[in-house]
Amino acid sequence: MDNLRLSMVCCASKVGDIVGNRRRILDIFHGCPDSDIVCFPEMVVPGYAMPMSSHYGQVLDSSPVTDLVDATAENGNCICFGIAEGGKYITHVVAEDGRIVGVHRKTHLGFREEMAMESGNTLDVIRTRHATLGFQICWESHFPEITTTYALKGADLILMPHASSLPPARRKETWDRVLPARAYDNTVFVASCNLVGGNGFGTMFYGGACILDPRGNILAERYGEECVLTADLDPTPMELIRKGNQGNLKNLYFLDKRRPELYF
Repeated sequence: MDNLRLSMVCCASKVGDIVGNRRRILDIFHGCPDSDIVCFPEMVVPGYAMPMSSHYGQVLDSSPVTDLVDATAENGNCICFGIAEGGKYITHVVAEDGRIVGVHRKTHLGFREEMAMESGNTLDVIRTRHATLGFQICWESHFPEITTTYALKGADLILMPHASSLPPARRKETWDRVLPARAYDNTVFVASCNLVGGNGFGTMFYGGACILDPRGNILAERYGEECVLTADLDPTPMELIRKGNQGNLKNLYFLDKRRPELYF
């Protein structure tokens, strides 16, 4: 992993307003020329409402997707954004240099999502120019095995885009429990973001963005408003821990001390 600047976006997204949502995403992305990776929330292109979002699916070579992918050829940054792929999958697309470098299809679905969408079945890391990424979309963040799987496959940074209607205080309370554990136990950077504003179908989203270092310390956070939360990530401490240059119990690397034969 290189030193990199990460931006996590909280923005509004209206269900079915593909043109308006795409325009908003591009405006924000072009406003982050110094950010190496810019991550948008879950299903930001079609907007999030179940089961309605399934009616606004895009395939990977459709114009709403390719317009966003092409934007990365102009400024050299990496963009991560959510779509309803084929009307079947809750997918996050990762693109840089004018091409798609990977996708993640949500593997653990909520109750309403199960009625309209299908589960993905892979947990593949996505290698970008600056870092190796893993994705845990919204509810997936509650499953520690996912983070560990990514870390064992070499992920440096776990991105957790959300579409959650929890109010700001409850959003922060939940993330304060979950996100530091995911980062600390697996020695990875963790970052999350959420939709904000009304979806046009009566649901309000309240934002929330948070970036944590591999010891679970909060580097930046903001709740309750539209924002672009940015932090500079220095991989040096993470790499020292992973290489075993710990010196004391404060900086233990847990993953190479696992005994998986005992766990299942």
